[in-house]
Amino acid sequence: MRKNCYNWTSAILFLSGVFIINTAAFAHHGGVSSAFGPGAPIETASPLALGKGDFLLFEKFEYVPFDHKNQAEPENIDTFTFFNTVLGYGVTDALSFYGILPFASKEQDGLGTSDGFGDLGLVVQYGFKLGERDGIRGLYGYGPEDSYGADYSSDDLKMSLIAGLTVPTGTTSNRDDEGNRFDMGMQPGFAAPSFTIGFAASKMVIPHVTLTGDTSVLTFTETNDGKPGSEVRFNVACGYEIFEKTNSFLSRLDIIGESNFLHLTKDMNEESEKENVSGGSILYLSPGLRATFGKHVSVGALIKIPTWKDLNHESEQQGAEGLEDYRAIVTCSVSF
Repeated sequence: MRKNCYNWTSAILFLSGVFIINTAAFAHHGGVSSAFGPGAPIETASPLALGKGDFLLFEKFEYVPFDHKNQAEPENIDTFTFFNTVLGYGVTDALSFYGILPFASKEQDGLGTSDGFGDLGLVVQYGFKLGERDGIRGLYGYGPEDSYGADYSSDDLKMSLIAGLTVPTGTTSNRDDEGNRFDMGMQPGFAAPSFTIGFAASKMVIPHVTLTGDTSVLTFTETNDGKPGSEVRFNVACGYEIFEKTNSFLSRLDIIGESNFLHLTKDMNEESEKENVSGGSILYLSPGLRATFGKHVSVGALIKIPTWKDLNHESEQQGAEGLEDYRAIVTCSVSF
C-alpha cells in the first residue's frame, strides 16, 4: 500500500513539475540538450548528474534539410548543419557546470553558405530526487549513487533544475555570394545574450522502461537588427532497455521514443515590430537508439519528424522550424 502511494506521488510530481515550468513563459532558434548516460533519451534532456570531480565531453551533430517552396525560389534555404561541443564538470554530486561551443553551417540556394562559431554558452544544473535515505522518504540532493557511472534505472524520481546563458561571441557578419549580409536567421550567432531556464525529470516506471520529461524556456535580448522570437520546448521520452550485460564492450542498448513540442513566438525587426511571417507551434515524433559502452561512453541516434504544425502565415514561410524534411541527430558522450 505504501509503495503504491509512493508511485502515485512520484507520477504526480513528475507531471505537475513539467507542466508548471512549461507554462511559465515562452522562449527560438534552439538550445543544446545534454542528455547522456545509459537509459537517457537523446533530444530530451536528462536529469542525470556527472558526479563530483568528473568531466563530461559531449558532442552533438544535427543535419536539417528543408522543404523547398515555390514562393522562395530561387533562394530557398537548403540545409542547416550543427556541431555542438559541450564540456561539463561535476562540482558536487548534485551540482554540474557545462560550457557549450556551437558551430553552424547554413546553406541557401543561389547565395552560398554561412558558417562559423555560434555564441558561447554556460549552463548550471542542480539534481535532486524523491527517494529514500536512512529509511526516510523525501527530497534529497544527488549522492554518488546518482552519477553518470552509476545504474541509471532506479526507482527514485530524479529531477534537476537547469539555468543558462549565452555570450554573443558568434559570427554575425557573414555575407552571401553577392556581397550582401545574410539575414539574422542565416547567421551562426545572434549578437545578443540569451537566457534559459528549464526542468527535467526521470523515473523507471516499470522494469526496463524509463520515462523522462523536460521543459525549457529560451529568451533573447534585442539588438539593432531586431530580436529572435522566444521559444518553449516540452519533451517527453520513453526508453526501453532491450539489452544489458555488465563488464562487456556493449553494456547496454535502449530503444528511445520521443515526443518533442516546440512553440516559437514571432521575431521582431529592427523597428521593434513583430514579423508576422514567423513563429508557430510544431510537434515532432522522434524514434531513436542509445548504445552504452562500459560505464562512461554513450552514443545516441535520433530522427525528428515534423508530424503536426500550426505556423503563422505558413504559406509564406520557408527554412523555418516545422518546414524541414527531418532532423537527423547523433550524439556521443564520454565521462572521465
